[in-house]
Amino acid sequence: MRRPAENLEPAVRDPRKLRLTAFILVAVMAVSGVLILVAYNRDAARRAEDDRPAFVTRLRTDKHDFKLWRQDESEASLLDLLGDVFVIVPVVFEQPESWSTTRQVLLDLKQRYGTREDFHIVCVTLDPENESPEKLGEYASDLGAELPFWWLAGAREESVHKYFKNVLQSGFMPKEEDGTWEFDPTFMLVDRDGHLRQPTVRARKPNGRELNFRNKVPFNFEQAAEWDEQGKSEGLEKSNVETLKELLFKTAEELLATPAKQEP
Repeated sequence: MRRPAENLEPAVRDPRKLRLTAFILVAVMAVSGVLILVAYNRDAARRAEDDRPAFVTRLRTDKHDFKLWRQDESEASLLDLLGDVFVIVPVVFEQPESWSTTRQVLLDLKQRYGTREDFHIVCVTLDPENESPEKLGEYASDLGAELPFWWLAGAREESVHKYFKNVLQSGFMPKEEDGTWEFDPTFMLVDRDGHLRQPTVRARKPNGRELNFRNKVPFNFEQAAEWDEQGKSEGLEKSNVETLKELLFKTAEELLATPAKQEP
């Protein structure tokens, strides 16, 4: 049996040692804070100078396959295009005003890359119940959209809408009211490894001064055209549409020049 302690006295702490310990802790915290701040500033500077296209998400072969019918009534998989660079565009062909600026940009892409075998345009109808493969063939004739470069495609309406919202990360789910479709017209640029990519630009204050970080820019040409109509092009040498189109071409060129890192 242990005996109770006897004649114990409280420990006497040395004030000088306590102050020294406190000083050391504060110094360590201060140095750590400075090192973290330096590392953060270096990383921010590196990111600010990094103009590579930003990653949005990735199309995975094990869960993001998407079966489509095309303008020649053939079936194909979107992921058959992995290994090439391509754009995916949501459209309602019978509502041309909803993608009028986008349409011209796609024609510019055709003129620029139409002879390449490793670049493709995929326009997917959001109204497949009323835009059948036969009609897609008619639209393709009007656009000069020929396979394999330019797909006009469709699938079940529900699966199309979910794919754009959940996989391609559209701003909102397409919806139809009184015969008019509302949808996010932003289109997606996909690299050879299935990554959705967006360009980055240096952020600016309202006075035009550049900030030390970069923002991702969505390829929403209808929004850019609307801003141009409203005169919102402060700080730009060209219109919003032309500036965004230059970013599109620059990003596409970089992705085309970059080989795939993995097998399709």
